[in-house]
Amino acid sequence: MFFGKKAWVIGVALLLVVSGIAIYTMSISFDHSSRATHGIVHPQKALRAGVPSPVTEVNGSTRAVPSSSSTATYHNVRFDFAVDYPDKLLLPGQEADDGDGLRFASNVDDADIRAYGSYNALEQSPAEMLQWNLKEDCAKGKVTYKVSKPDLVAYSCLSPEGRIVYEKIIIHADTLATVRFDYAAHEQARWSSVIKQMADSLRLGPGPTASDAQ
Repeated sequence: MFFGKKAWVIGVALLLVVSGIAIYTMSISFDHSSRATHGIVHPQKALRAGVPSPVTEVNGSTRAVPSSSSTATYHNVRFDFAVDYPDKLLLPGQEADDGDGLRFASNVDDADIRAYGSYNALEQSPAEMLQWNLKEDCAKGKVTYKVSKPDLVAYSCLSPEGRIVYEKIIIHADTLATVRFDYAAHEQARWSSVIKQMADSLRLGPGPTASDAQ
């Protein structure tokens, strides 16, 4: 009688174990099918499977990748200059109180991007203007590009803080129009096409056109 009761208890226990395994297996299958039905894919699995992921990692955080294909134009009335910019990547801020220009806010990093006009109050030649700016912005021996012509000044360099500085100035009579970038060196690939777009499009009143001022 003792052994018969013991065998019955063991049989019930085995039945419960088998039932538990079956229920667990069914729940896993249901979970996987539910995720597949609703299109839930882990970003890393999506990359391995060749499925494009809609996010990228920027400065250690995950953010949406902005499109830079759409453009808008900022026109400064006081100095009568204009520049095109990617409006999905940059947002123009409030103009300065004196109306000389503004700073563009970036939605991806701490880049300092500005467009502004001024007067050549010191009556500098393009060459003198270039040398003064290089001395102000660039670390010694870190100038990668520089040019001065009667109608423009442009340069690119590494600053003493290790950031990349690019500036282009269009000259017409005593009026100057400037577009300026200051950004982290590791973001060079991101900003190179934006710099080209904005620098090529910079124009000033009746002076050089965008195609002339390269």
